[in-house]
Amino acid sequence: MFLTACGGDDDTAPGKDAAGGRGEASDAAILNSALDLENTAIAAYGAGAALLKGPALEAGELFLEQEREHANGLAQAIKDLGVTPNKPKSAGEYTAMFPKLRNQKDVLEFAVDLENTAVAAYIDALPKLKSRELRGTAAAIITNEAEHITVLLDALGQPAVPDAFVTGDRA
Repeated sequence: MFLTACGGDDDTAPGKDAAGGRGEASDAAILNSALDLENTAIAAYGAGAALLKGPALEAGELFLEQEREHANGLAQAIKDLGVTPNKPKSAGEYTAMFPKLRNQKDVLEFAVDLENTAVAAYIDALPKLKSRELRGTAAAIITNEAEHITVLLDALGQPAVPDAFVTGDRA
């Protein structure tokens, strides 16, 4: 609830800014950037699946499906704004950008990095979205991506819940 309020106090309809103008173009650009991130995550989970096993594979398959749901929802929201959603790159284009994934640990660490990038991007985008409805959608996706991070960290044997304060001490 807190995150959906970010970006303004107006009660304007989706796509309208506080001045009554149309915010669809800026919202669509933000959503297309988010769609690009989701498509990257889809490719990453797809590419890494062959290296995962047991509970990590089950989680990876679930996360892949959820990333597809995010991408489909974003694409529909972009279409609803009257804009064409960005198309995903080819699998080869994505894997060329990925680090070498040799084992489950590599896949999980890369997935944590991708999920952290997605959370940061959504948090950055949240106050820029003109539509309250789209801010709610972004906040819901942030929550899900953060859940992914928790599960991935646990699979890596790292603390799934961070300390309340980061001090810089590593002792």
